[in-house]
Amino acid sequence: MFDKEYSFRGSHADKVIKLTAGFGKDNFKLFARNLDVYLVAPIVGFLYGSTAELDKSDSTTKIFPEQLLKAYQDLMFQYRLILLLDKSYEGKLDERIDKAFRHYGSERALQDEQLYERYVLGGVDILYEKLIATANNEDDYLKNLYDFIEEFDDRYNKLVSTDNILDLCRLARS
Repeated sequence: MFDKEYSFRGSHADKVIKLTAGFGKDNFKLFARNLDVYLVAPIVGFLYGSTAELDKSDSTTKIFPEQLLKAYQDLMFQYRLILLLDKSYEGKLDERIDKAFRHYGSERALQDEQLYERYVLGGVDILYEKLIATANNEDDYLKNLYDFIEEFDDRYNKLVSTDNILDLCRLARS
């Protein structure tokens, strides 16, 4: 899955192009490369519960195989993590483990790969909506980035307190 060229297509290609385009007098970029969007998007898509279908219209932007191969371990980790955590897709833990580790690369994994792809595209939609869609100038981009990070922090990092982490460390010592 991560060993050949990957293409964003249609509206998602347009969004990735805008996410990787520079802006402002310093040509600041939110994402340096298409690969960076591809690394972040499935996690965002999964955490926000956002999936999207492939848009097959004309626009395309690519990630070359060499880039994907260099990031292979990270991509596989994310793929497996999403399959392990997605209880809505597969309720049974043993099946999720099989999907994440045993079926990869086989014909049985085709559905899993399509699910991952839908999370990638859903994540691209969220990243674009939160970071780019309402920005008209450099200040807007920075405000949107700050707001997105704050929202993400409020959504996911407030669940675990410092005391919880300290308790886990104490347990690990015992």
